[in-house]
Amino acid sequence: MPTIPRRLWQIAGALAVAHVVLIPVGIFLQAGPLFAEGVRGIEEDYVGGDMTRSFTGGILEAFGFILLLAVMTFLAGALGRSSEAGRWAARTGLACGLAYVAVTFAVGFPAGAAAMYGAQHGLDVDTAFALNNVRIFSYFLSLLLLGASTIGFAAAALADGVHRRWLGGFGLATGVLVMASTPLAGIGQQDWGTLVWMVWMVGAGVLMLRHRDVVEDVAIPSSTGVASGTIDAR
Repeated sequence: MPTIPRRLWQIAGALAVAHVVLIPVGIFLQAGPLFAEGVRGIEEDYVGGDMTRSFTGGILEAFGFILLLAVMTFLAGALGRSSEAGRWAARTGLACGLAYVAVTFAVGFPAGAAAMYGAQHGLDVDTAFALNNVRIFSYFLSLLLLGASTIGFAAAALADGVHRRWLGGFGLATGVLVMASTPLAGIGQQDWGTLVWMVWMVGAGVLMLRHRDVVEDVAIPSSTGVASGTIDAR
C-alpha cells in the first residue's frame, strides 16, 4: 500500500489545530445561555444579546466543524491500513464523526439561532427557552458519537502502531471520558470530556504536523548474497 505523503499529514495536522482554535472562539462570541441559567439566561443572552456577534461566532464554529470533517476523513484513510480490524475501527471512527457533525449542523446550530432570533422578534421567553434546550440536549447526546469516533480512531492507531501512546492509548481514554460526559450532564460535569478531547486533538494535530514514516534497515536478498536495504515500516 502506498505511503501517504508527509505533506498531507501536515495539512491534516494544521486543520486539526485550527479546529480547536475556532471552536472556543466561536463559543465565546456566541455567549449562549447555559442549561442551569434557565429563563433568566434567555433574557440576558438572547433577548439582550448582540445578534451580529452571536451569529458571527456561530459561523466561525460551523467552519471549525467543517475542518473537523476533513481531519476525520484523513484519519480514516491514514489509519487502519495494516489489518481488517484496523480498517473497521477507522471506518467506525469516521461514521460516528460524520454523525456527530451532522447532529451539530442539523439540530444544534439551527435551534440556538432560532431561539435567539425569535427572542428578539416577539417570541416569548418560555418558547425560546424550550428551543434552546433542544440545542443543549442535542449536544449532550452528540458526545456519545464524538466519544465513539475517538475510540475508533484510537483503536485503528493501535492496530497500525501509529503514534500508539497519544493517538492510541490516550485516545482510548479520551473517548471513554467523552462518552461518559453524556450521563455526567445530569450533575453539570459534561464539559470535562470535551476539554480533554480538545487537548487530545491539539496533540494529534502536532503529531501529524511532525509525522515521519519510520524507515528501518532490513536484510533483502540479492543475486550476490544478502544486501542491506530499507523499507517503510510505520
